[in-house]
Amino acid sequence: MAFSRLQAAQLGLPDDPSRPVCFALSRAFLENFNEVLSATAEATLAAKHKRKNEVESEILRILKSAGTYVENCRELMHWVYLSSAPLSFEQVIANVRQMSQLGAEADDVKEIFIGLQKCPVGRPHKRQSYIRAFEFQLQSKQNTQGQATRKFCPCGAKIHTTKCEQNLKAGMRSVKKVLRKYAPELVSRYEVLHPDRARKVNG
Repeated sequence: MAFSRLQAAQLGLPDDPSRPVCFALSRAFLENFNEVLSATAEATLAAKHKRKNEVESEILRILKSAGTYVENCRELMHWVYLSSAPLSFEQVIANVRQMSQLGAEADDVKEIFIGLQKCPVGRPHKRQSYIRAFEFQLQSKQNTQGQATRKFCPCGAKIHTTKCEQNLKAGMRSVKKVLRKYAPELVSRYEVLHPDRARKVNG
């Protein structure tokens, strides 16, 4: 049975190469999501063609191998849906059902991803601010932390304090943490432009 990979638009994912962080995390989410769909299709195929005494162990093996991809999706979902509520997985499955290549696997995918709907959405506007600040500083070594704070601090005040800068730095560290796992080259580029002076002194 053929497996058709979903595209970013079908999942409502940001797909703008001019936003390197958003684009990289979107690609990572899409890749992991498709890996789970692939494993589900493989499990369904195994159920149809294996002998009865082999079916359960084979399906468990396949779905266990997909567990890492599910956890990656859970982590990335907090970052890839930035400005609005994420596309519900009922909507995702509705899209999947339209794909004749997947057919009955849609119900299995729904079961695997039902837990993702329970993930807290958190504060998308703050994550958006952290990502935009990171991308701003990624453009040039002339783009300082102070400038990033004045442009992207999510506090809403006209005048920003040292606390604002510290909060934005902390938020950007969370961006770097997820990027180290899914797009380490962006962190390397950032650190070349904005070396951590404190780390050099203490190192």
